[in-house]
Amino acid sequence: MSVAVAGCRMQKEGDAMAECADAWYHLVQGGGTVQGLRATRATADSTVRCAVADGASLSALPEPWARTLVRELCAVPVRALSDADTLHAALRTLSDGWPAALRSYVTGLGRPLDWLEPHALQHGPAATFVAVGVLPVPGGWRWSAAAVGDCCLFQTRGDTLVTAFPLSLPESFGHHPDLVRGLDCLGAAGPSAIRTASGTAAAGDVLLLASDALAKWALAQETGRRPAWRQLAAVAVAAGEQARGSAAGGEPGPGSGSGSGSGSGSGIGPRSEPRTGGGGTGAEPRAEAGGDALRAFIGPLRDTGAIEDDDVTLVAVRFLDDGRTGTRAGGGADLRDGR
Repeated sequence: MSVAVAGCRMQKEGDAMAECADAWYHLVQGGGTVQGLRATRATADSTVRCAVADGASLSALPEPWARTLVRELCAVPVRALSDADTLHAALRTLSDGWPAALRSYVTGLGRPLDWLEPHALQHGPAATFVAVGVLPVPGGWRWSAAAVGDCCLFQTRGDTLVTAFPLSLPESFGHHPDLVRGLDCLGAAGPSAIRTASGTAAAGDVLLLASDALAKWALAQETGRRPAWRQLAAVAVAAGEQARGSAAGGEPGPGSGSGSGSGSGSGIGPRSEPRTGGGGTGAEPRAEAGGDALRAFIGPLRDTGAIEDDDVTLVAVRFLDDGRTGTRAGGGADLRDGR
């Protein structure tokens, strides 16, 4: 059994893609091969990490903060995603570089701050996130996830919802989710703001990661007995297929410098490059690649008011029955080995 990852994102109606404050990233280590800009296949010897972040639009520099955050979340060991204290320490280290980044941003503006900017800069950038790490175990895979706020992970089996994390009801979404910030990290809440979950997956299962607007819509469909999980997985897969077609046409790939997975044009803020030791392959592809499939799906929902007009991100992690057992030499993955 192997794993395939594909995803896409889109901006609010009327915004430019560079204004999209959502970001996503994935990293495969050990046995992974990139099949396209937005689709990666991992073998039974691979470790897979995926993350989605939703930058708070009224905070300072939400786009580069979301981009930095997802890359850092994919760089931590999988075991850190089930340990709130360890993950909190990593997030605090990440936020340490942002006071200097904000000062540099103000210095480089070359104009007076507008009336909203002083308040935003005082509090720094902010975002919600969900991240998942997947390790092979005998007969399948085990996943560990962490979240702050209202980005969500869903484990699905066809159109059956197996797990919803960290929220499971559409009415649980509010206007003031917990945030991880670039200045005071999680504030007084500390590690208690980090939610964790884990589970096992078998062939045919799909993990869907979504930012809040899409996650809320999906849970409303579930509670209304109109499950859309299979449809959402198909949208992500179609986006991956479109991205492979774009790659074949010569579109720049990850690391080309001509457009990133989070679409910020500012380039402000510390960079968190993925640590890809051991043959790791990361993907933060062009924002436009694969986006048509998501736009075709979200557009009618926006037109009817079924979904909020917000930035949208969708990532699918599919567990494929391709003859691989998921069992590694030595009896499977040791979940304590730090990968």
